[in-house]
Amino acid sequence: MIQHDTAHPQITAVHADAPAERLFFAQYRLWMAGYCARDELYWDCAFDVLLRFVARESARVLHAQFHLFTRTLNEQARKEIVWRSSVCRCLCRDEYLVLRLVAASQRQDEETEYRAAMDLLGSEDIRPVLMASRSLAKALQYRSFVLAPVEHVSVAANMQELPPGARLH
Repeated sequence: MIQHDTAHPQITAVHADAPAERLFFAQYRLWMAGYCARDELYWDCAFDVLLRFVARESARVLHAQFHLFTRTLNEQARKEIVWRSSVCRCLCRDEYLVLRLVAASQRQDEETEYRAAMDLLGSEDIRPVLMASRSLAKALQYRSFVLAPVEHVSVAANMQELPPGARLH
């Protein structure tokens, strides 16, 4: 897993601005940072952020679901997972795929789930990630964090940024 925080031109049309997406990426990035730095303080911070949005019991459930999802993602990936460490609202390629995967899981859109998972992991052994994505998706949805549908953008396997004009709705 690598952090991708670059000064290169960003694709400013690709944002995670809606409340559910902002919470999703605050959690996702804190969990990825915790794994990268091998520092549990990031995960403690993730829990504190959740407490700003939901009651303690819901925060515990979501915290556990993000843990399961990011751990499974990191264990199953055949390539480094790229993510941004900053609060940047622009998404890199892998973050776009993660959002597309979990949003598709919320909608029970299996075709989109499979495509996003395969592109993200770089392998065909996607079942554990699909199960973790579906579990996270349900936990978020149950607590009224519904991710907007994500349009398909043809993304080259080695591209770190999304093409100009790509939008997340």
